[in-house]
Amino acid sequence: MAMRPGVILLLSLLAFCSSASGTGGSLAGRVTARGEGGALSGVNVRLQGTVRGTTTNVRGEYRIGDVPAGRRTLVFSIVGYLREIRPDVSVEEGKETVLDVAMTQSAIQSEQVVVTAGKREQSLQDVPVSISVLDAAEIRERNSTSLEDALRYIPGVNMTGTQVNIRGSSGYSLGAGSRVLMLLDGIPFLAGDTGELNFESIPMGQVDRIEVVKGASSALYGSNALGGVVNIITRPIPEIPETTVRTYGGMYNSPAYGQWDWSDKSRFFNGQSFSHMRRVGDLGVSVFFSRQTDDGYRQNDYRRRYNFLMKTREDFSSSGSVTLNFGLAYQLMGQFLFWRNVDSALITPLNHQSDNIKSTRYFLSGLYNTPFSDHLLFTVKAMWYHNDWGFQQSGDPERTESLSDGARVEALSTLLLGASQTLTCGVDGNIDLIGGDMFGDRRIGGLALFAQDELKPLDDLTLTLGARFDLQTVGLTGEGGQINPKVALLYKPAAGTALRASFGEGFRVPSLPEAFVEAGSTGLLAVPNKDLKPERSKSYEAGVSQSLGDFGSIDVAVFRSDIDNLIEPGLFVVGSDLQIQWRNVTRASVQGFETSFQASFFDDGVLCNLGYTYVYPRDLTENDILKYRPRHIFHCDVRGKIGWLSASADFRFVSRIERIDDELVDAGVIPDGDQRVPIYVTDVRLGADFSITGIPLSASLIVNNLFQHNYVELIGNVMPPRTYVLVLESRF
Repeated sequence: MAMRPGVILLLSLLAFCSSASGTGGSLAGRVTARGEGGALSGVNVRLQGTVRGTTTNVRGEYRIGDVPAGRRTLVFSIVGYLREIRPDVSVEEGKETVLDVAMTQSAIQSEQVVVTAGKREQSLQDVPVSISVLDAAEIRERNSTSLEDALRYIPGVNMTGTQVNIRGSSGYSLGAGSRVLMLLDGIPFLAGDTGELNFESIPMGQVDRIEVVKGASSALYGSNALGGVVNIITRPIPEIPETTVRTYGGMYNSPAYGQWDWSDKSRFFNGQSFSHMRRVGDLGVSVFFSRQTDDGYRQNDYRRRYNFLMKTREDFSSSGSVTLNFGLAYQLMGQFLFWRNVDSALITPLNHQSDNIKSTRYFLSGLYNTPFSDHLLFTVKAMWYHNDWGFQQSGDPERTESLSDGARVEALSTLLLGASQTLTCGVDGNIDLIGGDMFGDRRIGGLALFAQDELKPLDDLTLTLGARFDLQTVGLTGEGGQINPKVALLYKPAAGTALRASFGEGFRVPSLPEAFVEAGSTGLLAVPNKDLKPERSKSYEAGVSQSLGDFGSIDVAVFRSDIDNLIEPGLFVVGSDLQIQWRNVTRASVQGFETSFQASFFDDGVLCNLGYTYVYPRDLTENDILKYRPRHIFHCDVRGKIGWLSASADFRFVSRIERIDDELVDAGVIPDGDQRVPIYVTDVRLGADFSITGIPLSASLIVNNLFQHNYVELIGNVMPPRTYVLVLESRF
């Protein structure tokens, strides 16, 4: 029977006001690795049917206090181990029940706990949408120094320069806006002026994992989540002090062709980072600093980047906490827009040889998390984000600047209405103040209400219903309230088998550059379009995941998105000028399928991951393929470890882009810009971990683009040649 809103509100108030009377009992114990006997730190311990829980310390110990007397169920989960469930644990008033648990190692990713799909912790096997996870070990192993490098290894994700494309949702919009929403610890992290993802602000050395939700997620996250969500989750602060010092250095191989060799010097890159984490009582503090320099393999392609992050967390109860983050990023880089021609593919045109971009960005974020009762968890998230950046063109003494300050606030409650219903609801708002030469003085913002109800009419069937109402504005006509519903089903007919289906609507308001930018150089003039309308989409997905026991798992999904008023940059010849203007494509559709496969061999000594995505992106108005969307994406990685030695390899294939901005080629703006090929890239790594011998040191040798395949992701831009990297890291 459907529950009326008034009843839900009444139950929420009752849960808010009522906490367990009396002191109750407590649960405590130690979690170890089965067979090895070593303590497991960072294990999530949850009291099933409640919002209560904790994590184990470095000795594998946990404790949950004030547990009502009776029979309880505990759930233990951590990446790389099978989830353990302990039912019928007896809790007595005023006494402590001790329960020790041994967990079994596993390579099955479905055991992982994720938070992005439903704005709460869930097992990957219980999520009714497609989601991929990249953990810190893989990021360190590949020495991914920026977020865009890491995203290239996630199935279904393709990068066009720095533009994120999830399942064909995005092409290339010249850095103006994004259909993928980026979150930092669950808080939206987009530039208020350009609406793009600022990867340089993310300190990769402090990333615990990256969760990517594929498909429209506007029902929970609003505008910019039309194509999916990328959530960067920072590292938790451990129980005992930890210091990490990391350094890397490398060089670019000589160009494949002599006419491309523009410099008589070898081109190098290097980076150093330092982090320290410690806890003093209930207060945890983490400090991180990194420096990166890169000569660049192309002319005027240098980079200097500095990142700082400070994180504090105060635990005021077993499940309540306050977390604060302050981050600062400074970057100075040359700007390589496109090649001079294919014979001078690493040389920039004469009038762009000293173009540069300088940016200073910093943010302050906070997370307040507290249970009002065993069944009601209340969370408040907030962020202030400041951007100060600008570019300087060759021969121009003045720098064109953009300034923006943005604030985002969200209040969220998670209410457990018995064992078979979970209600998530909240409100969020945002405001951005923009100034500077680029966009002038503008104010944009919005307000939203959202709710999601997860019901279990049967033990093996979960129904999810959700909706979000948004008011967003950038000062355009045709804007107003947007209501985006969502419905999803998850059915588990047998152990290890999960069938899922979902439908959701999405939307995205135009970004400031798409609507208001007015600039130009080199015969290319950007023209504003104040008549842009918001994009709207209807997305469908059906999939199945199957555990293969200790061997691995397989997942298959089919998907489709129908998009109205899709915003794409159009190029038009007006007199002697080539003009660019963002316009609404009346109708478009993106459909396809995706499969991923995980397998482990030799007692998890060797792990193999395969991912393949096929996309058919159509401009239904012009009856043509949408620009910059590859049809085929394939990724394979193999990792193995014997004692203190490890080895791994990655292979990526991206089919040749079928349609680009041919107008740029025909008008001579980018000579030979139609030159493009399929992408075949192989990376290999060898590692050694000397901590087994008592020396706190690890080393790895990496060769990227082993076979020196020459390719472009973006028109007129050759990607890096073969590179050699040596990485040293010490943890103590």
